[in-house]
Amino acid sequence: MLIPINTESRVRRFPAVTVSLIGLNILVFLFSYPVMNRQHKIIIEKATELQDIEIRTLSPGDPSAIIEYAKDPSVLREKIKNKEIEISDDLWEEWKKAYDDYEKAMHERLTRKYGFVSTDFDIPTLITSMFLHAGFMHLFFNLWFLWLVGLNVEDDWGRPFFLGFYLFSGIFASFLFAAITHPEGPLIGASGAVAGVMGAFAVQYYKTKVHFLLLIWNVPIIFPLYAWFFLPVWFLIQLFLAVYLTHYLNVAFWAHVGGFGFGVAVVVLLRVSGLERKYLKPLVEDSLNLMDVDFSKAVEARSAGNIEEAEKHLKEILLREPSDLDAARELIDIYIKGDKKKEAELVAKETFRMLRMEKKETSVILNFYEGVLEERNLISSLSPYDFYFVSQMYTKRRQHREAARVLAIAYKENRDTNDAPYILLRLIRALALSGNQKFLKKALFELQKKFPEIKNKAIAILREVRNGQK
Repeated sequence: MLIPINTESRVRRFPAVTVSLIGLNILVFLFSYPVMNRQHKIIIEKATELQDIEIRTLSPGDPSAIIEYAKDPSVLREKIKNKEIEISDDLWEEWKKAYDDYEKAMHERLTRKYGFVSTDFDIPTLITSMFLHAGFMHLFFNLWFLWLVGLNVEDDWGRPFFLGFYLFSGIFASFLFAAITHPEGPLIGASGAVAGVMGAFAVQYYKTKVHFLLLIWNVPIIFPLYAWFFLPVWFLIQLFLAVYLTHYLNVAFWAHVGGFGFGVAVVVLLRVSGLERKYLKPLVEDSLNLMDVDFSKAVEARSAGNIEEAEKHLKEILLREPSDLDAARELIDIYIKGDKKKEAELVAKETFRMLRMEKKETSVILNFYEGVLEERNLISSLSPYDFYFVSQMYTKRRQHREAARVLAIAYKENRDTNDAPYILLRLIRALALSGNQKFLKKALFELQKKFPEIKNKAIAILREVRNGQK
């Protein structure tokens, strides 16, 4: 099974509309799905009762009639309704009651009231139909694709325009589906609207890599594909299924095709007309209240695949503000993914130094240490003093185990330097405070073996810790 898991693009602010749409869809599903399940069971019961009666109207000696009925019950149903078949009044009354009950159950379905039914056109259902889903997997895949591509399109076009675009994509998709297939049943689901966002993403972020998870005999394989390849292939598959399998599968493939095409058309129209450049982009930047124009440009450049341009803007930010965490994280991420670990270490080291010099809040410094330096394996860029500084912050919070862990890393990184014995003494103190006797014994053994001349200092530290804990 092939599943997209993330994209390499970035956004400049919280995607409020995308998250709200996802939340609203989930909320509606939690309320509607149990109701839809109950209604489905009632409809099956009513349909079974009606069929039992209708089969009784057929001649037992004519098996071909039963076969024809199985193929299309509506033919016989119309004949009974119009009294074209001679049956007893009692049987007809019984059938009429069962038929009315069945029709009432079908008409009162949630999907019938709030889904889009082209033969019973109702404008509000063009919107409400987008928030109804037939099952968990139907909901999950629609919302997962919306999350993957919606973040960036919303970031590009701004929240109001993106919301309007999303809704109109779904409306256009519904109209195209209805015009081509002429369905009698209701259309539900967000797939048409989501396909519109996918179409926009395919043009706007064609150079962006989408990472996929492929399971082969339960062995996970992760690999990237460019958006310019994956999304058009997805569209062609939907088009093929729409042309050849629409009448056999209960899936609105034409809605997918319509939504995707609408999304592509909107992007092309905005670019050709110049509306995006002249009006939409400036409007978005004003609403963003950008903390730094260079950062905005860097994010856009990286999302479009222009790494060199993104790197240039981020360096300009760090020249002006060396402790800008957003710019530092972004630049480090670029270097890591470009196999430039030394450059990433230099940025990390300088940023950490500035955070320390500017006396940023403890939480900010520790978050950078844990979320960037440790997570990105950039610890070797730190000096012994940096490690002391971090361990002291943990110690002030009484997180002695964390302090010991930092000093253990420091000792490992500086084992063959003149700083090693002093780091080891600090580590012994932290381990004693943490109560970790197992590793304390190991640290003492290491000190006895390599630095026996400072054994008395270690004993003094242990005595001091023990007296302080009494």
